[in-house]
Amino acid sequence: MVSLNYLASHSRNMEALLQTYRQIDLTLQSVFLVTGSFLLSRILEASLLRTALFFEVLLITLSVFSFSVMWRLHKVILARGEDVNWWHRKIVKEEQSLPPEDRSFTQFKIHQSKNLFSPEYLNRFLDPADNISKADMEILLNADQAHIRKVINSYILRGMCLLWIFMLILSVEVVILKIYT
Repeated sequence: MVSLNYLASHSRNMEALLQTYRQIDLTLQSVFLVTGSFLLSRILEASLLRTALFFEVLLITLSVFSFSVMWRLHKVILARGEDVNWWHRKIVKEEQSLPPEDRSFTQFKIHQSKNLFSPEYLNRFLDPADNISKADMEILLNADQAHIRKVINSYILRGMCLLWIFMLILSVEVVILKIYT
């Protein structure tokens, strides 16, 4: 029998690593966006077309680099999320051998899922006579992720991409206006 402390320790380590990667990603993207905003302001203020084009090339290069870093870190974040899920599965499986009142992690997951499923369905996870299937375990563990991880993993990424696209469109329009004026 594997120690729950051992499983929880590894789960915490993977969760900490996941959060570190998210922080690195958001910090890098923030720095890139601030730098991109600076370059955009230089394009807007440039009186010479040649200067505006120089800053436009820098902005496009920075945006391509930012997208590349963002996409690679996104893949790493998703992979670490799967690592956390792996340890969570082990914890829930191990807790099935404990009395219902000692299944703290399972109780927490039930609490997170209470608005998504019926109480009868969720109470099955605490029934000592019920053998939980792998599919049911996945439903329990993924219930809160559909909301939380979707926001963090998808919407923030999309928001950053939209900001870059907006900045690039604006800068290209400014350069085109400078060409024709």
